[in-house]
Amino acid sequence: MMRPVLALMLSLALAGPALAETLRDPATGLAITAPAGTVATAAPPLPPGPIRAVFDIRRPGETETGCRLSTVEAPANAFLTQEELNQRSAAPDYQQAMAAQLAQAYDLLVLDIVTHAGITGLGVVGDLRRAPGDSGPNLRSLLIFLDTPLQRVMLICVADEATFDARLPEFEAILAGVGLP
Repeated sequence: MMRPVLALMLSLALAGPALAETLRDPATGLAITAPAGTVATAAPPLPPGPIRAVFDIRRPGETETGCRLSTVEAPANAFLTQEELNQRSAAPDYQQAMAAQLAQAYDLLVLDIVTHAGITGLGVVGDLRRAPGDSGPNLRSLLIFLDTPLQRVMLICVADEATFDARLPEFEAILAGVGLP
């Protein structure tokens, strides 16, 4: 049921609304041009870990929902060409391995191939599992993974489950504003 929604969202990703100023991380080359109605800010990477660049893209005043764009070191990717990485992302075995990892934290609804700026990656929609007794909001996430020979780029967009579908055009506009290294 959600698969057509994700496919539509990703196919329209390049047709987002007028874009504003671009933020760029000079160390990684990752960039974001936030669409109208959202604000992009640089955020510090969460230590310890391999995350090197982080941007938050949210509506003004939003704290728990919105998008986070980041890069993660991926040294093994350096031995592969972009074409090989694209083929890997499209391979069923790779997709199953990614799904198994993500299923530890999410109830997965959709896993599909995504293409952005000539890079084939994975797009996943899932509901974040809550800890027992957690009475917080029911959150649904769009996770996009794009591997390059330099690094993995991740875009994670989160919304309340009840408003997720209505926010897909906003998330597609954010994806359209991602500049890859």
